[in-house]
Amino acid sequence: MSSGWNRDFRAGGWRSGSAPALRGRGPSPCATTACSSGKETPDVSLLGYAHWWKTRTGSGGRRTVATADPPGRSVAVYHLGTTSYGEVHRLQQRLQAARRAGSGVDTLLLTEHRPVFTLGRSHPVPSLRVAEEVVRQYGIEIVPTERGGDITYHGPGQLVAYGIIALKGWGMGVTEYVSGLEETVIGVLADWGLRGERSERGRGVWVEGRKIASVGLNVRGWVTMHGIALNVDTDLGHFELINPCGMNDVEMTTMAAEVGRQVALDDVAEAFVFHFGRVFGCAAKLQPIPGREKAQQGR
Repeated sequence: MSSGWNRDFRAGGWRSGSAPALRGRGPSPCATTACSSGKETPDVSLLGYAHWWKTRTGSGGRRTVATADPPGRSVAVYHLGTTSYGEVHRLQQRLQAARRAGSGVDTLLLTEHRPVFTLGRSHPVPSLRVAEEVVRQYGIEIVPTERGGDITYHGPGQLVAYGIIALKGWGMGVTEYVSGLEETVIGVLADWGLRGERSERGRGVWVEGRKIASVGLNVRGWVTMHGIALNVDTDLGHFELINPCGMNDVEMTTMAAEVGRQVALDDVAEAFVFHFGRVFGCAAKLQPIPGREKAQQGR
């Protein structure tokens, strides 16, 4: 778990700690040049880290983390911090409804949930390895959802990325989008020296036969919600209570387990947004959370 960027999202706003130091990375094909026009866009910084780097180091320089801004390909990024599943689920539903109605913008929500098991729409009966009473003793709620896939776990140490994207505006289909989410995670894992790959066993991302990321979507009117969950430094014991993705013999893993050391969730969030912009060829820009400044003033 990261000690920086200690954010908790509530209905009333945020609490926020300091931003993490920027890890260096090379530019992507869309990092410093607009893909369609060839115009440089040096003032567009990934997650605002160019500004933070300048203020933290006192230097006048800027890391090369700007993303391109091709027409029709931009996404507003909100880092919500630690949340309950229900509040973010309701937020996704509102954003999807607005996008389907032709308003709002394409949005990427990043969060870390409190412990919860969620069910796919085609699998309303939870696939458990223990009695449901045992799950209740752990204090973990089981929540039905409208996404595809089977049962999965969300909890501390896991980065969850929810995209509310109007796919027609991006000129892509559902399968291409899912593959892009997987490719984004594969790029993140490579930053930590891990080889992520796909498997014939199912969608998601795997490392040497162990599953490290799960994906599931709901698409209405060509607008997505839900997304992909990457195990960063997650309690794998909670996965032992279920058959993850409905598979009774799957082995789950985390980035921390694979690299043999702690991995900061906020560093992974930074890398995810970078690779999301690279894979989908879009500008990814951090947006302020409504009520954040007011909440900070009240501290």
